[in-house]
Amino acid sequence: MFWSMWSSSEPQAKVIEAAVADFKAANPQVEVEVKFNGRDLFKLIKPALDGGEQVDIWEGDPSGGGGLATLKEHVFKLDDLLSENALGMDKSVKDSIQPSLMTWVNTLSSSVGLEEGGYAIPQQPYAVLFFYNKEVYEKAGVTAVPTTWEEFLGVCEMIKKSGVAPITFDDAYRDLFIGGYLSSAMGSDWVDQLVKDKTGEMWNDPIVHQFANDIVMMREKGYFSEKIAGSKYPAAQQDLVLGQSATYLNGTWLPIEVSNTAGPDFKWGSFQFPNVSNGNGKGGQQGLTFGSQGILMNKNSKNIPAAFELVKYLVSKKAQEGMVKEALAIPATIDTAWPEPLKDASVAFENASVNIPWGGGINNAGDFASVSIIPVFMELITGKINAEQYVTKMMEAAKKYYAGQ
Repeated sequence: MFWSMWSSSEPQAKVIEAAVADFKAANPQVEVEVKFNGRDLFKLIKPALDGGEQVDIWEGDPSGGGGLATLKEHVFKLDDLLSENALGMDKSVKDSIQPSLMTWVNTLSSSVGLEEGGYAIPQQPYAVLFFYNKEVYEKAGVTAVPTTWEEFLGVCEMIKKSGVAPITFDDAYRDLFIGGYLSSAMGSDWVDQLVKDKTGEMWNDPIVHQFANDIVMMREKGYFSEKIAGSKYPAAQQDLVLGQSATYLNGTWLPIEVSNTAGPDFKWGSFQFPNVSNGNGKGGQQGLTFGSQGILMNKNSKNIPAAFELVKYLVSKKAQEGMVKEALAIPATIDTAWPEPLKDASVAFENASVNIPWGGGINNAGDFASVSIIPVFMELITGKINAEQYVTKMMEAAKKYYAGQ
């Protein structure tokens, strides 16, 4: 039994069905049942496994939904199986996967109390980057993507003069801009300390003042879309592909999500969050939020050899090439061409040396982000409070939040 996180109507399901068909043709004696649960899988998988249901394989983000932290009593350690030959490649399964992804997966085990090793096989990689409309950038005269914050502001000014809103985002991704700035300046470990500071004093750090002042300056110069205050997902991504906004901080799943609107000729570009000045030297573009949906196996499965044989088909180079073609996805296998809309993203993915958490760690303190950090940020970005009021309000919000713990 294989539980998929995709719905049967999604392009990823088409690739999975083809891989399963190939497996069945090569192993006619093995019965395979695939259940396309969609994202409901993340709510259903733990009760199913806790109840003893024989789900042999499932998909999920090892660091998130359907992953190691919530399912550590069920996951099977794959190290020995990973040495088996990969399908269609003259190397092991482990060596057929991008090294950065395998390293990342292996670091997750000890952090959740598991014996060190690999408990998932990366299958659907992702990264968080600024995506931009190349046509808008070109018309504005932008000839190179920015690598520093100062260059980014210069690009925003050029785009603003061209008559297009330089930056957009919606309610689903507001956290990325806050955490992106602070982690670029100070690194995600510092951001983790910031959001967990029970005294609230860290919110008075000079870099927080700089952040607040930069947001005010950008708002006053008209660098943010006028729609940001009430923008509900997926409105912002539609604005991007329709040329009403130029730049949107999001994940590498964005091109496929808007492919119907964008069309085949849309010119995608992407770049990492720029280096923010006056930091502590621990941030910058050495860090990147990246990871992967993966394949996990049930340690109580009665079909481990056959199940892993199917896994090899699901993570084979042929299947990954199918994901590139059908879902515009980043391939997990080495030496596999990236889809055209994500070609720029490959540079960031291959160069990053530090994996940073979602939002640069801005969400690391439970619901503090949703109840205080994001709402106060939105007050700042919409002009309801100024920079000094922002700092004061965040210091007070942290004290209040932790006083109630």
